[in-house]
Amino acid sequence: MKESLHVYFNIKNSSDIHEFLKIAASKNDADYPFLEWIKEKGIPRLRNINFNKLPNDDRFLVMIEFDEFVLQNEMDFVDPEEVRGCIISTVNSLQEYINICHNKT
Repeated sequence: MKESLHVYFNIKNSSDIHEFLKIAASKNDADYPFLEWIKEKGIPRLRNINFNKLPNDDRFLVMIEFDEFVLQNEMDFVDPEEVRGCIISTVNSLQEYINICHNKT
């Protein structure tokens, strides 16, 4: 996702998400609604996830790998909004993936 965000916003590098947001917001052609989503929804959703207690479950890995596969296939940027959609979808789905794997049937 970091690489796709850098390409989407035409940023060569950033040390962390906060530096990335500063650089992206300073661009004249920035996608401000997407930046606002990252700040207001994306980052808070990721902060609510305990990355030290991710499921040790093959299903979880498959779900993440599928999202990565879809994002990689959009990295040709034929339709940049598809990249944005993939990033939003992955961030929004991550907690659901975790919940599915923790609630084994």
